[in-house]
Formats: sequence, structure tokens, C-alpha cells
Amino acid sequence: MNDDFDALLHFDKERIKSELKTFIESEQFTTGLQSIGQGTDGFSVIHNFLPPEIIEATCQNIAQMDQASMDAAKKQLYNLFTDQIDANDTIVHQVVQRSIKFACFSEEINSAAMWGYYADSSCGFALAYDFRGNGYTMCNSCMTRNLCPSNKSCLLARVIYDDVCFDATQCAIWLFKQNIIQKMLLDRNALSLYKSLQNMIPCPDLFMPTKILLHKASAWGHEREWRLTCSCNSAEFNQQEFSYAKKKPTAVYLGRKISPIHEKILRHIAVEKNIPVYKMQIGQDESTYKLYPQICS
Repeated sequence: MNDDFDALLHFDKERIKSELKTFIESEQFTTGLQSIGQGTDGFSVIHNFLPPEIIEATCQNIAQMDQASMDAAKKQLYNLFTDQIDANDTIVHQVVQRSIKFACFSEEINSAAMWGYYADSSCGFALAYDFRGNGYTMCNSCMTRNLCPSNKSCLLARVIYDDVCFDATQCAIWLFKQNIIQKMLLDRNALSLYKSLQNMIPCPDLFMPTKILLHKASAWGHEREWRLTCSCNSAEFNQQEFSYAKKKPTAVYLGRKISPIHEKILRHIAVEKNIPVYKMQIGQDESTYKLYPQICS
């Protein structure tokens, strides 16, 4: 992506630490620790995953804590969590950018800037699509594996432009929780417990990666962009190099400086597929900085 901020997860790390500190120092958290020390049902969720001697030793340690020991333990726990936040902030910051796959479209075929950015300074070409009524097949390779059972998991939406980054702090908090649980438990080969606790901490917003993807700086507003993405979360899907949408173009637009051989090849393909071809031109009598398409005979 040519935008350094594109699909980056923006969050307030200090706010996360502050909320964590408030929670650990709260009466609710203290009561929870006391319940663990008493061996009440609040701790029974891991009875099936940890050896009884570890559970018993943990309960005894907490039960024997005085106020000073409890405060020290909570401080140690806070430092453990904040250390993990600092260690994983870059990973969380880039998690959407590194994993999500999408295709970009523009409403603006007349923009000289767009032809300069994305079509080799008007030496390339553009394809037009009509997405009204959907009419496209997404993730064809995934659908054969029953990973994307319908187009309902796919989204085509207009990009939202703003001067302020989209705040994804709540999503970041959830990702940090996942990292901390993984660090604490997978090192002990407690995979079943990790999966169980993952389910106990549900994602606050399943559409968050898409929301992050659809927000860009106002400086890019002239692109009038739309994005097509798929919400398939399968690990098998995410390991693929790319996904694709299968749909016939409604027109081919040739750059005004396209080479004769490339123009000949593209026009030949378009005729075979019954797709109209246009070539971009500069309007000699126009007073605006816009190109215009001229139908090719």
C-alpha cells in the first residue's frame, strides 16, 4: 500500500494501561482474587485444564496473602501486563495491515492524478465494473473448501475519509488480552485452556478489521475509493497469497499514452469478450484538469 497509515490499527496505549491499572486496583478484581483463594466456583473454569496440585497451591498462596502481599501481587501483575503491551504494540499496530486482503476501486475514471498514480503515467489501462446487485463470486478457491459459503461474508464499501485516525483502542485491548493469555499459557502447553479462555473473551467487534480498512486520511479523498474485502477468518484462507473476485468488466479504458502493441492486444481481447473499449483523451477546449474517454471504433 502506498499510504503508510493504510489499515494500521490506531490505539491509545497509555489509555489502555490506565484502564488496566484502574481495573486491577478495583474492588471487583480484589473480590475475584479472594474468591480464588477461597476456592469458590469463580475459579472452577480451569479445573479441567490444570493439575489439582497447581490449583491447590495457587489457592493457598492467595488465601495466605495479607493486604501488603495482595497489593504487591497486583502491582506485579500490572507490570507483567504492561510489559507485554510494550513488547507487542508494534505487532498489534500492524496486525490488520499484515493479514487483510482487499481489492481497490475508484469512482473517478476522469482523474489525471489516478491515471498518473496507478496506470504508469497514462501508459496503462483501467477496467470498469458494475457492482449493482452484486453479481460477483468472491473467494472462489475458498468456496470450494466451504470456507466462504456465500457472498454474505464479503463486503464492497466506500472508503471513509477523515482528518483523524479511526480509534481502534477497544480492538487493541482485545488483541493484547489474546497475546497475554497466549504468552502465559502456551508456554506451558496448555493449548486447550488457551482456546477456552479465548472463547471467554469474545472480540468486541467482529467488523473492526473492515472498519479500520475503510478509514483513510482526507488527503486521499480525491481517489473516491471503494474496497472489496472478505471477512473469512479461516487460517487456511489467511495463508493464501491472495483472494479474488470473479466478475466480467463492463468496459476497458486505455491510457492516452498506451503503447500501440498493448492497445492492439487489449482491444483484441475486448472484442473477443464483447467488452466496449475507450481511450482517454485531453479535452483541448475544456477548462478543467480532467481526461475524458472516447469510444474506440
